[in-house]
Amino acid sequence: MNRRSFTKNILSFSALAPFLVPHNFNFKQKQQKRPVIIDTDTANEIDDLYAVVRMVLAEDFEVLGLCSAQWQHQLSPKYTVLESQRLNDDLLRIMNRQDIPAPLGSELKMGKPWGGYEPADSAAAQLIITETRSFTRNHPNEKLTVICLGALTNIASAIALAPEIVNNIEVYALGGKYFSDKSIWDKDEFNVRRDFNAFNFMLNTENLALHIMPINILYDFVFKQSEVTKRLSGKGAVWNYLVARWKTNAPNHENRVFWDLALALAVLKPSYAKEELRKTPPENNQRDIWVYTKINEEKMFSDWWNFAESHFRK
Repeated sequence: MNRRSFTKNILSFSALAPFLVPHNFNFKQKQQKRPVIIDTDTANEIDDLYAVVRMVLAEDFEVLGLCSAQWQHQLSPKYTVLESQRLNDDLLRIMNRQDIPAPLGSELKMGKPWGGYEPADSAAAQLIITETRSFTRNHPNEKLTVICLGALTNIASAIALAPEIVNNIEVYALGGKYFSDKSIWDKDEFNVRRDFNAFNFMLNTENLALHIMPINILYDFVFKQSEVTKRLSGKGAVWNYLVARWKTNAPNHENRVFWDLALALAVLKPSYAKEELRKTPPENNQRDIWVYTKINEEKMFSDWWNFAESHFRK
């Protein structure tokens, strides 16, 4: 089976199956919810899962899709997008939110190894296109929010396939480094390196509302495995799953930066972070984009734990 045909299949088996006992969460319906699409390389680390749970259970968000993203590199499994898909399916099942579409992203990167912006089509890219068009028909003067926690393959490909959607979306992305005091960019960063072509494509796309959270402002947003284990264990299936993920993915790591959760909270609670309009890197098309320059770690920590405790065993 070749690579393209194989990535169309979705793995259903979970290594964390013992923790998949559904709980019926109570979801309060609100008249005005912010429609969002989440695109994430869930299986890459630990923090993606925490960010997904926070956003899916958020009363202020209407999640239109949870897309799986690739994170391939020399040390990764062979088909990274399928690993992300597996965890996405697990999380939606545990949270009793299988009504949310969970399309498979592309394992192939945008363009060619030497550059280029040829789209990597996928079910995830098509969902972004379809949902944006539908949203635009009903809300012609508003933008649909797409939150990307990993490589930008799926969202960049969606825009390349359907350029007309660019005026109707706003994209929040985690990646790169930006030193605001010197106005210097550094693209030598994990998410960017997973699809360098897609990152440059997004920076170069005129009229795209783009918000970037650089990782170098997040180094102090550190969670401890011992605290997570103590406070979440036994509180319900989803919380046991989060604990188990850390124990299976990084059992010997006591401290981890929760990069993805920081971006999720910044979008949910804009007062928790500071954004500034800055110029794109000099090698890209020169335009203004939004760049996060600071976060309030204390508020983010409090938000996560208050949120988790309010949802224990609901």
